[in-house]
Amino acid sequence: MLQPDRIVPTTCPYCGVGCTLELHIRDDTIYKVTSPFDSPVNHGNLCVKGRFGYDFIYSPARVTTPLIRKTPQTPGHRTQAFDRSEWREVSWDEALDIVADRLVEIYRRDGSDALAVYCCAKATNEDNYLLQKMFRALFRTNNVDHCTRLCHAGSVTALLKALGTSAMSNTAAEVIKSDCFIVTGSNTSENHPIIALPMERKRRLKWRCRPRRTHYAFERALSISSIQR
Repeated sequence: MLQPDRIVPTTCPYCGVGCTLELHIRDDTIYKVTSPFDSPVNHGNLCVKGRFGYDFIYSPARVTTPLIRKTPQTPGHRTQAFDRSEWREVSWDEALDIVADRLVEIYRRDGSDALAVYCCAKATNEDNYLLQKMFRALFRTNNVDHCTRLCHAGSVTALLKALGTSAMSNTAAEVIKSDCFIVTGSNTSENHPIIALPMERKRRLKWRCRPRRTHYAFERALSISSIQR
C-alpha cells in the first residue's frame, strides 16, 4: 500500500461547512484525502468534492503567481482580458506595492467614499476581519460588503424578524438535537450533504417548504409539492 511522506491537516475549501481534511502527500503530490473521525464538524465524513475534488491543484491553467495587466487601465475605459498573453507575472512585492499605491492614490484624490471592499466567503474569519478593519480604520469608509449578504439575504431577513439578529443561533452540529426540521429554499442533501447526514440519521419529521421534489420528499419527509398533490 502506498504510504505518504507526510499528512497535512487543512479545511475543505468548497462550502461553508468547514470539514476537516487530511491530505496524504507523496513526492509533493496529493494522492488521497481522508478526514479524522474525531473531527467536531464532519466526524470523518466527506462529500464527493471534499474527498476527490483536488485535481484542480495540478491544472496547467492554474494561476500560481500574481498577474497584472500589460495595458494600463483607466476608470470608465476598462477592457476585458481573458487571454493570459494580456497579463504579465510579477513578484508578490511588486503586486502588493501596486495595489497599495493605487488605493492611496484614489483615497487622496477622491476621498473615502470612492473606496469599497467586497469580502470573500471562502476566506477565513480572521482574514475578513482584517480586511474590513483596514478599510474602516485606515481608509475611513463603511463601504464594506460580503458575498453572503446576497446569497443569504432570505435567511438574514427571516432571522431578523424571528430572533432580532441575523447571526446563527446554533451550530450545524446541534442539528442532531432537533426533533423537527423545517427546511426552506434548500436542497440540503445536495448542497450541504455533510449537514444532511445527521438530519437523515435522526429519522424525525422533516418539513420542506419548496415546490421542487427532492431527496427529502421521498425520505420520510413532507414537502409542499407532495402535500399539494
